[in-house]
Formats: sequence, C-alpha cells, structure tokens
Amino acid sequence: MKRFTLVLTIACFYFLALDVAVFSSLVQAQTDTHVHEAPDRSAGELFKDIWTRDKLTGDWWGLRTDLSDHGIDIGLRLTQYGQWVADGGAYRTGRYGGTMDYRVNLNGKKLIGLWEGLSVNMHARTRFGHDVNDSAGAFALQNAGLLMPAPGDYDGTDVTGLIGSQFLPFFRGRLAVITLGKLDVIDTVTMFFPQVGYGQEGFWNVNALVTALPWFGAVRGLSLYGGYAATVNTKYKLAESGFLATGTRNVSTSWGSISDSFEDGVWLAAFHRFFWELDGKMGYVMVFAGGSTREQASNDPLDFVPIPGQGIENTEQKNPWDVAAYLYQVFWQAQGNPNRKATLLIGGTGGPDNPQFAQWHVFAAVEAFGLMTSRPDDRMGVSGYYNGLSGNFKDLVSPLIDLRDTWGIEFYYNFAINKWLHLSADLQLIRNERAADDFAVIPGVRLVIDF
Repeated sequence: MKRFTLVLTIACFYFLALDVAVFSSLVQAQTDTHVHEAPDRSAGELFKDIWTRDKLTGDWWGLRTDLSDHGIDIGLRLTQYGQWVADGGAYRTGRYGGTMDYRVNLNGKKLIGLWEGLSVNMHARTRFGHDVNDSAGAFALQNAGLLMPAPGDYDGTDVTGLIGSQFLPFFRGRLAVITLGKLDVIDTVTMFFPQVGYGQEGFWNVNALVTALPWFGAVRGLSLYGGYAATVNTKYKLAESGFLATGTRNVSTSWGSISDSFEDGVWLAAFHRFFWELDGKMGYVMVFAGGSTREQASNDPLDFVPIPGQGIENTEQKNPWDVAAYLYQVFWQAQGNPNRKATLLIGGTGGPDNPQFAQWHVFAAVEAFGLMTSRPDDRMGVSGYYNGLSGNFKDLVSPLIDLRDTWGIEFYYNFAINKWLHLSADLQLIRNERAADDFAVIPGVRLVIDF
C-alpha cells in the first residue's frame, strides 16, 4: 500500500506540473494577444510550445532572456525521489522526498561593468520528505541528491554554496580560476567530474559517483568555507591542475564565522590531470591528494586506556589523509555529435587505517549518453564499487557490531521526456557494513523538472 501511494504521489506531481505549464502558457498567450496583438494559437500549437521549450515556465515573457543579457542567470529545479529497500539491508522501507534547487549566477562584466571573468554563484536548496539513506546501512549512501543540505530526515531551506570566481588568462590557451567563499562540496566535485550532476542526472549512489567514503574521515562537512585555484584546459573545458584549502567545520545549514571554521585546522588538497586523445577521443588520468591538519581521535583499540576514576580515555590523536587516482576515457562517440558518447571512469582512493573508518575504495563506471539515435538526450549507466573499512575501526566496534567491507552495483536509465522533464529508473544491490544484515535490493524512481 505504501508503494502504491508513493507511485501515485509522483504521478500526481507529474500531471500537476503539466497543468501548471499549460496554465502558464495560456496566460502568456492571452498577454501576447492583448498587449502585442499576436495572432491566436490553437491549443495544439500551445501545447507543442510547452513540450519543446527549454524550461517548463519558458522565457517569462522575455524577462529570463533580458536578465541573462544583463548578467543574471537563474536556474530552478525540482527533483523528486521515490526509493525502497525492497529486501535485506538494515530494514525494509519505502520513502518519498525531494529538493528544490535555486541557482543564481551573476556575471560581473554584464551586470555592473566590472572586469571580464568575474562571477558570483549562489546555490540554495529546499529539502522535503524522507530518504532511505540509513535503511540499507550507514555506509550505503544510496542517494547523493538527498544528502544536502544535511543527511537524515531534514526539512528546510539553506544556502549551501556562495562563491566568487575570477577567471584570468594563463598560458598556452589555458585559463586560471580563483574561487573563494562557502563551497558546496558536491558542486566542487562537479568541477572535477561534470557528469556527476549532483546525483540528479546519472548515478544516485555516492559510492558509484566518486571514491567518496575514505574522504569522509578528512573532509568534515558538506559545505565548507575556503577556496581553490586551478588552471582550466580550454580545449576540454576541465580543471587541469590546482589546489584547495577549506576549513574543517560544516556550514551547510549555518553561517558560522570564517575564523571559527579554521580554528581546528585546515583541509588541504592538490590535483593534476594528464590529458590525451585516443583515436580522437578524450581521456585523462587524474591524481588527487589531500589531508587535514585537524587532529582526530585514534580508532586503534590499543590507544584506549583505562584512567582511574575517569573511565576509558583515548590517548592518541592522528591526522587523516588520502591519495586518489582516476582514469577516464571516451570509448565511443557519434559522428558529428560529441554529446552522444560512451565513457569509462575508474577510480581508487587509499589512506591510513587510523584515524579513518574507511581505508580504501575502488569503483568502475560505464555510462552512455544518447546511445540510440532516436533518443539523443537519454543516458544510462552501470557502476560497481568496493569499500575497504579500516581494520582498527572494525576491531574498535566489534564488541557491539560485527563489521565487514562493503560493496555494491548500481544500474540506472535516465529517460529524457523533453528538455525540461526527465524520469529515471534506478536499481542498487548493496552489501552493507553489518555482517548480520542480508544483501539489500533498492529500486528507485526520480523525476526532475527544470523550471
């Protein structure tokens, strides 16, 4: 009954969105008729215009284009998820939830005549409903889109990212970019891997997107004050090399002071990407390394000693760090349309088993974009991953919970109904970290509407 209700709810949202679109366009048509004396259009022509426009709400009677011409670009996206732990995992359940993303980009040159290459970007999110991120296991992370602004059953609106960026000419056709502000971590990840799409276009599972789990021991939040400087390869439109520095206190749902964010230490990282072309198709290897000066409690059971009259005390502090490597290759590309392609992404991360709870992670993902000529905007993919948990961490919690390494497989298909409406089906098979839990089967459906 719960599943039927969930599907019915998503269907109602879908048809409600279409009703709103039709009403909006009818109002626009009436305005055009009375103000501009435009010719009448049939209902069929009106509906066709809705179906073929880039955004559900259109150009806002020309206002959207006018704002963009003057340096203000606005993006509005509603993403809804229905996801079930159909079998296994921590417990069986089904949940419906979603987010509304608000993005504003200000072009300094167009807006107020400042120098070329200056921009300010804001990303805010409203989250509603529930997720199943704890139902398959604590480290399953089966829905990246519902991690922000905060994990768990969080309802509210928060600015998760607010940054200023300056692009500058560099050398040999490259650009340099300097970015400072409140960094949305997932937005920052898309700087390296644009196909990630915030978990709203491709894979849902964080483990299937990037080698994430070991980094959670060092990166202490989903939004962090800080910045990065990088060179940009203009041919491939990707960051080529650079470094990052952030605070170590999460500010995804708050506006703590910058000094407080850096009070406990700083997270530092550097990367470089080596590009090539194989039969005219782009590929690269990227090396990424980072660590934190913030000391964390040791997870080695031998570092926990009894103190008379004080119970058990942890006597050691450690600094987390990680090193990652990625291999990316386009192995198929349609003639005359570079957006239709198939790609391979392989990644691995390793770090110490103390103080981090996850020591290493490997994954491989194959995605196809517009594989069928008749469906050029569809995308699909399959990804598999394995997380090796720290031996120290396993031993530390073994008196309470018998832990094991985790692994999983994810399949998805994103069906582009039109430019502003996408429906995705997803299936995840996960072995979680609890040895007593059965293998989890997690189907899901995602509906994305760009307003």
